[in-house]
Amino acid sequence: MGQQDADRRLFEVNLFSLMRVTQACLPGMRKLRTGTILNLSSIAGKFTFPGSGVYAASKYAVEGITDALRLELAPFGIRVVAVRPGPFG
Repeated sequence: MGQQDADRRLFEVNLFSLMRVTQACLPGMRKLRTGTILNLSSIAGKFTFPGSGVYAASKYAVEGITDALRLELAPFGIRVVAVRPGPFG
């Protein structure tokens, strides 16, 4: 797998899969007018570190989707939050 393929895969896993799951759940949540969407982001979604550009970009995108959904879904009683784990070993 080339670097470009690996970068696309990273966005597929970190962003596009999250969006598909959210889209699948939203009709029921809107109907019930309740629920919480929990998106797994990263501290890299707020602060970029050397060598993590593509990963950070995917997590910045998660932050953007989370912020937009938080505003869009609040009228339906749906909370949207991001979890931002930092480094661990």
